[in-house]
Amino acid sequence: MQTIATNSQVKIKLEIFSDEVLTQADTDPTVSFYDADNDSTALTGFSGLSVIDETPAGIYSFLLTSVLTSVNRVLEVRWTYTLGGVTTTQTDFYRVESPYATVSEVIDFLGFGSTPSDSNYVDPKQIVNAEKMARTIVEGYTGTKFYTYYGSQEVRGIGADIVELTERILTIDKVLENDYVVIDTTIQPYLNTFGFSVEITPTARGVRIMNPGWDVQYDNQVDPTVMYYGKFKDGARYTFVGQMGYKYIPEDIKQATMLLVQDLLSNDYNWRNKYLQKVDLSEISFEMGKGAFNGTGNITVDNILDQYRNVNIVII
Repeated sequence: MQTIATNSQVKIKLEIFSDEVLTQADTDPTVSFYDADNDSTALTGFSGLSVIDETPAGIYSFLLTSVLTSVNRVLEVRWTYTLGGVTTTQTDFYRVESPYATVSEVIDFLGFGSTPSDSNYVDPKQIVNAEKMARTIVEGYTGTKFYTYYGSQEVRGIGADIVELTERILTIDKVLENDYVVIDTTIQPYLNTFGFSVEITPTARGVRIMNPGWDVQYDNQVDPTVMYYGKFKDGARYTFVGQMGYKYIPEDIKQATMLLVQDLLSNDYNWRNKYLQKVDLSEISFEMGKGAFNGTGNITVDNILDQYRNVNIVII
């Protein structure tokens, strides 16, 4: 799967072969874009689009802009064309992702040389690959994604004015109650059959009913002096659809990522990665502490990431 940086502009291509030879389609292909995790319908405004006929014959392209690359997700690209009277659909996938640290940030933070003639120069491709691995380690250790992505999450109501979420939420586009849409802010006029407006809590880890005249009820206890409460029904399933995660990458997460990049590019990483605790070479020997095989293998990084670990404890 090819990767694309968020907010970038990239040309993607379709190559049509017949008997292993590039071949012009009967008519110009069309292309449609889907969110790969919810591909029942194409993204709004991106269905059956025209493509550019490139040279040589049999190659076609489409320019992806920031409209499609602004959010982290996997894009499902469906090219449709007719060749020899037979209509065919080819599907490609592109992962749109946000690096936690750019090549220039890593070079500046770790003091790497910027030109090949420098003694401490590191190939930018190595840095890119190391950052991807470091990002994977950070997300695996914390159970958290530190970027903005579009998705949904489902929780159960407990009869309170508030529901606790499993992931941070930034915007609410839709709310479903037991699979029925009760709030939809993506259409005009807004749909709201729920009866109450909702808002995201300051920590972004909860959603509560918004009514300035009430105190928020965090449990299912009822004040007998109040005639009626807005409630997330006890046992009902509530699905919240919208942008999740973080608006920007926290600075300490960026630093932790760059420290891991340094470890991944170091000479001793290969030894630790093979669970070798003691290494004796002709001129040097070293023995790693047991902590090198716990967590990320870097105590400073572990201390940074521990505060972000998702341990299923929700603070409203």
